[in-house]
Amino acid sequence: MIVSLRALGAVLRRRPVKPTSVAALLGNHEAYLTFRQIVQQIIPDAADELLAVPETGADRESARVWAFLQRIERDYFPCYDPEEYEGVIYGIPFVRHGWSYDDFHEVELRPGELLMFALCEQPFADGNDTRIALLDACEAHVPHMLLADLPDAGISPADLHQRLDDTPLAAAAEFADWLWGDTGTVFLDLDDETEVADAAWTRENVLELTEQWGRAKGILDRIANLAAWLEEDPPGHFRQLVGAALGRDPHLLYEQLRRLYACEITEEGVVPIPHDESDAITLPVGPAG
Repeated sequence: MIVSLRALGAVLRRRPVKPTSVAALLGNHEAYLTFRQIVQQIIPDAADELLAVPETGADRESARVWAFLQRIERDYFPCYDPEEYEGVIYGIPFVRHGWSYDDFHEVELRPGELLMFALCEQPFADGNDTRIALLDACEAHVPHMLLADLPDAGISPADLHQRLDDTPLAAAAEFADWLWGDTGTVFLDLDDETEVADAAWTRENVLELTEQWGRAKGILDRIANLAAWLEEDPPGHFRQLVGAALGRDPHLLYEQLRRLYACEITEEGVVPIPHDESDAITLPVGPAG
């Protein structure tokens, strides 16, 4: 095949790069420099290792982002996993487990959490809550008459704290705080739709989020423990929880007051009261009073 010199010249001629391609390249380079600065500031001891990570099936950008956020999650707190520098450089992508409005319409919860949900008042005006559908879903686990014993709107967080704090059932009050976005931790009080303006990558913010995640994880663990206990005997254990939440359990009231004293009178005389500060809980046995 004979190729003309004109055609050959057209093929070999060096064409100028499109302005859009140059802008994309330079923009990505600026994002990388910012990302690199963040890595060096937050994890200086491992910065070279994280920036030199092999691609492992993804492109270099995704591999670097993944490696950095995995280290943050391992040492500090959990994050979402964007694949681009842009998903990191504009703020810390910490996970948010707060309840959105749509979440209040979700009844596909584990049974123990569903029963705690039914116990609690919701942060909506009358007529805008989801209690009708929620109580219907709970009837798969406990008798209707037990649910009918609850106030129409549920029990407020303040009342739950007053009656359950310093008892083995205190996690139900913490569950109410979670619903209302009032745990004091951004991990449980904010949802995915909440914009965060002050989550810049600084050592101070990372340490603050680490402390908050420790508290948030403690709350979630205690809620999970109480949910598991409710699931062992949903009718019987939920009856105990309702009785305590309505102030009908004199044994739990006694346990609350007992924590205020150093000693008590027993058949053996005056003895010290042990105060267990661990997260482990001993739940009451037998029906509520």
